Amino acid sequence: MLVCAAFMPNTPTLVGDLGVRHDKTVEALRSLGRQLKVKPRAVVVLSPHFVTGGGVAVVAQRELRQIYDFYGFPDKFYSVRYRPHGDPELAEVIARKINSFGVPCTTTEEWGLDHGAWSPLMHVFPNADVPVIPLSLCDEIEEISYRDVGRAVRAVAEETDLFVCATGSIIHRLDLYGRDNSSVPEVANRYLGLVTMALINGEWDKIWSAPVSWMREASPEGGLVPLRFLSGVVGNRFMGHLLANEIEFNAASLTTVKLDEVREI
Repeated sequence: MLVCAAFMPNTPTLVGDLGVRHDKTVEALRSLGRQLKVKPRAVVVLSPHFVTGGGVAVVAQRELRQIYDFYGFPDKFYSVRYRPHGDPELAEVIARKINSFGVPCTTTEEWGLDHGAWSPLMHVFPNADVPVIPLSLCDEIEEISYRDVGRAVRAVAEETDLFVCATGSIIHRLDLYGRDNSSVPEVANRYLGLVTMALINGEWDKIWSAPVSWMREASPEGGLVPLRFLSGVVGNRFMGHLLANEIEFNAASLTTVKLDEVREI
């Protein structure tokens, strides 16, 4: 069963204090875990910080290596521990299923759990008691193919209980960090509003047809891959519940949305 599907932010400021607070986002992430009616067998997470060549990779480690892939932060950020187990057997099942959908995929033990995955998950599952299976992005695969990656994961969820998520920021303007910018660029904000409303209203096509100039100004993390992936997971008939939508340093958005598929009656 698909226990939950969600889009979540992954900023390092979810890990520690940099003089900003994201109380609404932290509470939104915690609520995702608290409100689950079924404890999932595993979390399947697509992180834009995990990039591979030649195809998609699925991490098949029993003991996941926690990766601190952020730099220049206070020492205490690197002492935060989040160490859920992996599930190598289920990772192999997922990799085979993705291959069966025509997308090249292998398993790997060469990565682990980067902050694109663990910074939100430490709030959703604070006890680290649900195994995590990370998926990669591959720049050699067309973005639209990630719909099939999502469909493959959804097919596995028909057989076992999964929490499926993708992480990133719809506005991800790292070039604006540290500048004295008083507001988010107007066009980037328009893109955020368009995507957010499309997720709430269950309208993938509104996202795919958004003006390229708006998307370029917002520079979403991972491009459209995280959303293409989720479109395969929940299908074309869905509705979204916006749980939080904060802005960080007028440079990045922190958007948390729970996506529910709408089944035909």
